[in-house]
Amino acid sequence: MYIYNITFNIDNEIEKDWLQYIKETFIPKMLRSGLLQNAITSKIMVDEAQGNSFSIQFQAANKDDLDRFIQNELYPILNELHLKFSPKMVYFATELDVIDRQ
Repeated sequence: MYIYNITFNIDNEIEKDWLQYIKETFIPKMLRSGLLQNAITSKIMVDEAQGNSFSIQFQAANKDDLDRFIQNELYPILNELHLKFSPKMVYFATELDVIDRQ
């Protein structure tokens, strides 16, 4: 299993609208192709001077599905999110290869 993790830092001013958009629009678009399954949204528990940080993790069954999603689906979805919330939102993505699950 592979995980595609996106970590966001969100300005307090837009947090409520951002969370609503993430739940109602962003996650459904990310899952629509069927190449990713299960979205886990978490608030990162750190004290930050400005805004809050969140992690959204999407699971992919295999590396081919994840690569296909990134190549064919991801960038228009992220671009829409970026246009809507930038500059009050920054993010970075990480690909994770799950090696064990207890």
